Amino acid sequence: MAFTTLDIIRKHLVAANLPSQRIENVRVTLSGTTEIALPHFSLETDSGVVKRVASDKATLETAVVLSDEDEISLSNKQLIRGSVAVASDLALSSIFSEEFDFRVNHEAGLISRMASGAIPNSFPVSVWYGYYDVFEPATDYVLDHDEGTLRRTAGSAIPDGASVLVDYTVAQGAAEDLLIEQAIIEADDIVVRALREGYNSSSTDQGLKTGTAYLTLSIVARGMAALMLTRNTGGDAYSRAREWQQLSDKWFAAAWNVLAPFVVPHSLRSTLIE
Repeated sequence: MAFTTLDIIRKHLVAANLPSQRIENVRVTLSGTTEIALPHFSLETDSGVVKRVASDKATLETAVVLSDEDEISLSNKQLIRGSVAVASDLALSSIFSEEFDFRVNHEAGLISRMASGAIPNSFPVSVWYGYYDVFEPATDYVLDHDEGTLRRTAGSAIPDGASVLVDYTVAQGAAEDLLIEQAIIEADDIVVRALREGYNSSSTDQGLKTGTAYLTLSIVARGMAALMLTRNTGGDAYSRAREWQQLSDKWFAAAWNVLAPFVVPHSLRSTLIE
């Protein structure tokens, strides 16, 4: 029996509190039902949004009354960042500035007045903006969160050969079960070969379990560092690989500090060299 388990390693990875990262507006072209590789993999489930600009002309809404700092719903959601313009009238007699006079919740399509700004309270304004058409998962496209691939479905509303924009969240602390399971086997073998007389693979000492878990985590993190360089084509690949390698080094040191009472010193030295 192994000294650690898949569930234990998963819990440690979650507890490591590695930050996730929101990626927006990755442009890809979808042809037929061919899979396209995104720049990242291990994406958070249900974090994906596939969209495209609805029109090359701005949408206009008039007589939008902004009172106090209440949020007002516009006719569309998923507004394009930087596209929202607000003026006192169609003649543009007074033009107001985002984050000085008004705020926008782009995803929800909400706009609100800032009390410290130049828009009078309960004043009707004209609002121009661009927005995205958002496609339906499973109906229009299939996003493989583990592999980081995207494809159209056969009956998709996405035109064949169209370019779309993709948003998603990279789950920084995620590691594939297969990688973890292999790391458990490798760590268990290293520890068993290094044990002092009186200990064996059936020993139940908590230190053996904890130390082997740390060693497994080190191997997993080392593997994730390599994956970041080989499968992550984004510009952040090297920084993410470095974060994983630093974690690997930290867990490696912790593992052998905990395992020291249970292993032969010479075996420990040769294991470190390996």
